Amino acid sequence: MARVFLALVLFLLPLGVAAQGVQGVILDDPVKVDDFSLRAQDGTPFTQDGLAGQWTLMFLGYTHCPDVCPFTLANLEAVRTELSQMMTPEKLPEVVFLAVDPDRDAELLADYVAHFGISFTGITGERAEIDKLVASIDGFYRLEKSGADDDAYDVTHSAAVTVINPDGAITAKISPPFHPVNTATYLFRHMRGLDVTN
Repeated sequence: MARVFLALVLFLLPLGVAAQGVQGVILDDPVKVDDFSLRAQDGTPFTQDGLAGQWTLMFLGYTHCPDVCPFTLANLEAVRTELSQMMTPEKLPEVVFLAVDPDRDAELLADYVAHFGISFTGITGERAEIDKLVASIDGFYRLEKSGADDDAYDVTHSAAVTVINPDGAITAKISPPFHPVNTATYLFRHMRGLDVTN
């Protein structure tokens, strides 16, 4: 009963109160994610078919990231916690972390994503397939290597989260800061086709 009441309250609150400060862009028309072939953290294949049937929040980064990635993934778990007060568990969006540094990410990916959310999916694979997906979600990354044998390099990357609908099409992009309550309310309204602009 408490969950129903909270969901009703959040639904009735004006967006300016419930979801203020969310930096989001809603696409006029959803854009289908292009075909790609990567692998999940458990080694199983992960393709665009893995995006079908549920809402997905996709974020790209790397496991050695000192700040943006852990901050964002921790906040996405907090967003899911807030959303769990508004919808049933099977309706919660999945979080997919696209690891763009496979040379270092592959062995660490399973433990890394589990640290932030036990239901999170980490994906990585061949550079060409990573690049296809990055381009499809209009993302960006660059390896900051100073030498061929340098293992202590950084990766510059975009910080936006891509919102993908159950048809596997991009409907929105949200950018930091990801305030859990505000972001959850924004996504709750967006996922139900409600106006998030006023």
